[in-house]
Amino acid sequence: MNHVSLRYFIEVADCGSIRQAAQRLHVAASAVSRQIANLEHDLQAELIERGPGGVTLTAAGVLVAEQGRSMFRGFDRIRSLVDDLKQLRRGRLDIFCVEGLATEFLPRAIAAFHNKYPDVSYQVITAPTDRIAEALLQDECDFGITINLAARPEIKVVACRTEKVHAIVSRLHPLAARDSITLQEASGYPAAMLLGSFGVRQLLDQAFARCGVTPRQLMSSNSVAAIKGLVLEGAAIAFMSPSLIRRELEEGSLLAKAIVTTPQTAYRLELCVHNKRHLSFAARAMLDALAQQLR
Repeated sequence: MNHVSLRYFIEVADCGSIRQAAQRLHVAASAVSRQIANLEHDLQAELIERGPGGVTLTAAGVLVAEQGRSMFRGFDRIRSLVDDLKQLRRGRLDIFCVEGLATEFLPRAIAAFHNKYPDVSYQVITAPTDRIAEALLQDECDFGITINLAARPEIKVVACRTEKVHAIVSRLHPLAARDSITLQEASGYPAAMLLGSFGVRQLLDQAFARCGVTPRQLMSSNSVAAIKGLVLEGAAIAFMSPSLIRRELEEGSLLAKAIVTTPQTAYRLELCVHNKRHLSFAARAMLDALAQQLR
């Protein structure tokens, strides 16, 4: 199989357009079409279907794209490992993390790491814990940061810490003067909450159910930023760890109130890797740095 043909095909699969793929590859569209035709001839299978809105992958095309991406990730890993042996400090780190850590925790860690290894680049994908576990198992990332990950034999937890959920309110909220609240009290106010697919939301739903109350959900979202924005406007109360709003706490624009419900609403934050993944030098160093912060 011609690697050039496969590379061109994956670019088309990612773009959904031969023309856009050609622009990204800096070649003529006819060259891209010719390479795809060569690949289809080699495999004796149709890989794409052309339409007025671009191209779509056939079932065979989806399979080839998935396996091809995995193969090229393997090539990239080999190149990174060889660079390590040659004392080169470059490469790319692919990180999956829960959305709340992508605004403060991870940017701080990346900025500090960049000062030591300026030639390392990063791809950060936010996702729920189940999707992060899938990414680890499918070799889509170097490591992931999860919440309350169910134990899996293929995934190793390198470091973890427990964080308590607090009620988050603005300075003008009726609960702003309180030191602590109960979930029963919190249920009396409109709430902005994460979607049900998030581990923290599932934890909260269980805690509310134990207390025999239901939150007044004003908005649900997969975005911590959107939730913080609504709380900053004074329209809702939210439930999250104070570590996710460190900047707002320092500014005084948001306040964190301890929840005194028993048992405590707490969750595990975990730094995870596939236990058979061979990490590059940069990935190992970054993993160690993140582990120290979590511990």
